[in-house]
Amino acid sequence: MEIRVLAAADIRRALSAPEAVDAMRIAFGELSGGTATVPVRGHLESARGLMLVMPAVLGKHGALGTKVVSVFPDNPSRGAPMVQGAVVLLDAETGRARALLDGTSLTEMRTAAGSALATELLAPRDADILTVFGAGAQGRAHVEVLARTRRLREVRIVSRSGTSAERLAARLSEVADTLTPEDHPGPPPLLRAVRDADQALVGAGLVVTATGSSRPVFDARDLEPAAHVNAVGSYRPDMQELDAQLVRRARVVVDQREAAWAEAGDLVVPLKAGLIGRDIVDAELGEIVNGAAPAGRGDHDFTLFESVGNAAQDIAIAQAAVAGAERAGLGVLAPF
Repeated sequence: MEIRVLAAADIRRALSAPEAVDAMRIAFGELSGGTATVPVRGHLESARGLMLVMPAVLGKHGALGTKVVSVFPDNPSRGAPMVQGAVVLLDAETGRARALLDGTSLTEMRTAAGSALATELLAPRDADILTVFGAGAQGRAHVEVLARTRRLREVRIVSRSGTSAERLAARLSEVADTLTPEDHPGPPPLLRAVRDADQALVGAGLVVTATGSSRPVFDARDLEPAAHVNAVGSYRPDMQELDAQLVRRARVVVDQREAAWAEAGDLVVPLKAGLIGRDIVDAELGEIVNGAAPAGRGDHDFTLFESVGNAAQDIAIAQAAVAGAERAGLGVLAPF
């Protein structure tokens, strides 16, 4: 037997941005439809760090596998990433290991693709200015995926220091010609770093927060009317990228209710302070995908997609990446 090993470069070649979004449509549809099984992720601490194990099975689409993530805080001092990971995709009929995929790039793409799906279902169709808070890997991935699935006129990047935002804007400007939808060719977006949050939000109908901040990164009063926010950085209950006023005024859609109330600080912090109730969550994204909840903003001032990530996303996008790699002959086939 053989196993297909896909590095980050293989995954990027195997999977287009629209295909990644379609994989998220499958993941969230099954998650909210009750056909996905996603156990609580396992934690195992070692002397040096933490290992997380995140299995999932998608019943309708025959996808089975797990993601293993390591978090080793001392790694940067050794010249290694603090967070690393891999995804193992199994054959759902036989249990045979089909593929081993780079977990870091896969996580970046699936998170951004989830936001792109939420943007498709919730944001105004004419919104074409994107402001991204956070200039790390997720900030970059969100620009790449959103720009390749929606026509954008301008992208503004904001970071705490400003320096990393300038670096990312320059880096993306070098490949700006690739940041357009394949089915909607035209001029690429203007990419620039902006230091002031209030200025970065002027005219921006689309906002991404990918910072891991413990306090709100902008004032809700500066947000444009009808704007859509994808919040992906608040994945622990002690993190908070958004102020409670924004949450109260938005139509709040989450990836999964149980996970959001356990992990999303943007919701947990104001809930504990008595500023919101659990009824603030209007829908899961998969409920909109499945037609059980409507798309759009409704009678709210804004829309908010609050995401903490889910193993169903990892397995759905792994299945799509492996299918693309098999068609294109990508990766390394190793005896196994």
